Amino acid sequence: MTPYPNDFIDGREVPQLVIAADDVLLGTHNGTIQVESGHFKLRGTNQGSLNLHPGATATISGKQQGSVSIQPGASVRVTGAIEGSTNVSPGATVVVEPTGKLAGSLHNDGSVVVRGAFGGARSGQGELIFEDQGYEKAPILRDGVHIYEW
Repeated sequence: MTPYPNDFIDGREVPQLVIAADDVLLGTHNGTIQVESGHFKLRGTNQGSLNLHPGATATISGKQQGSVSIQPGASVRVTGAIEGSTNVSPGATVVVEPTGKLAGSLHNDGSVVVRGAFGGARSGQGELIFEDQGYEKAPILRDGVHIYEW
């Protein structure tokens, strides 16, 4: 039995994908990914949560469509896109490269460097640094709701 609860996808239980060494994901995965250690490369699409444990690293050159949680000592480099909420713990790092996009709410108690694009609500006590051509996308107010159009 894994220490993680199963996901429910299309009405059925599916075990979470656990990464414990360097790995690459191509194609599409539906469900939670737990990166316990090593370097994880997301070159395809994940439609589910992505959790990085202390010391783990990831490069997202594809699309992460779901929440991302980065624990202390973990780091993520984004050259593709995160489309979902991101939670950066103290001592964790996210770098959004010039081709990268961070689209969704950001709770940052660590360090986030944006050289590409960021758009979404933000909270937390961490550093949010814009470098080079990095920018924050402004929302559009439509019917009293903030909307980010990419």
